[in-house]
Amino acid sequence: MRDVLIDALKKRFASYQDIIDSVTDDELGQKLDVPKHKALAEHMWCVVGARESYAKAITDGSWMGFSCSLTSFGHADFVAKLASSANDVIAAIDSLEDWNDEREALLLTLFEHEVMHEGQIIRHLYGAEHNIPETVKWA
Repeated sequence: MRDVLIDALKKRFASYQDIIDSVTDDELGQKLDVPKHKALAEHMWCVVGARESYAKAITDGSWMGFSCSLTSFGHADFVAKLASSANDVIAAIDSLEDWNDEREALLLTLFEHEVMHEGQIIRHLYGAEHNIPETVKWA
């Protein structure tokens, strides 16, 4: 089952890359006029931070807290950090031979986080009347 989950996570990583490649700097900051709405940049910041934090947690075998290394928030910054944080997660997974229930739970929680944000991002893109890449599964 872990291999199925890892494959699904890699597909989510690719979907995010397609999404970030399809938006501009201006679109990253755009908000919809609805309560508690987050801009794409806010979602992407959270996704990058979660990937970085869960990569560390998976390596260490337990949750160590959230942190995000993003310090600038332009389009190129998000493109680079989405790619590097995805690579960090895969490297953490590939480095381990000792998988246990805690690590699998962390991996599942990261996947859940990716899917939840992706759904919110898709809704944002529809609401802002942006094109959604055809590769995005849930759209």
